[in-house]
Amino acid sequence: MADENKVGKSEEACPITTRVRPVESIALLNTSNIIRSLSSVREARSLDVGSVVGDFQGGLSFTDAVAAALESRAAEGWREKKGDDDMVWTYIVVTR
Repeated sequence: MADENKVGKSEEACPITTRVRPVESIALLNTSNIIRSLSSVREARSLDVGSVVGDFQGGLSFTDAVAAALESRAAEGWREKKGDDDMVWTYIVVTR
């Protein structure tokens, strides 16, 4: 029986605790409603459930504090998906 708590070697070397899921290829992401800029944790906490926040720079447009606030409100972490604009977006969906 495999130990589910073990981390693979490639993950051990990575100091980042948040993992970005691989690019999804089923359907294109509608980029027209993606929130591309958040200036504060307060702003991140005030988003409506269902809001999509992202960028095409690996999530680097957001401060660590804003990213943490978004992660605390999402059932799944950051994801990557090709958008209808042919760019690969890193995004997160606010679910709570």
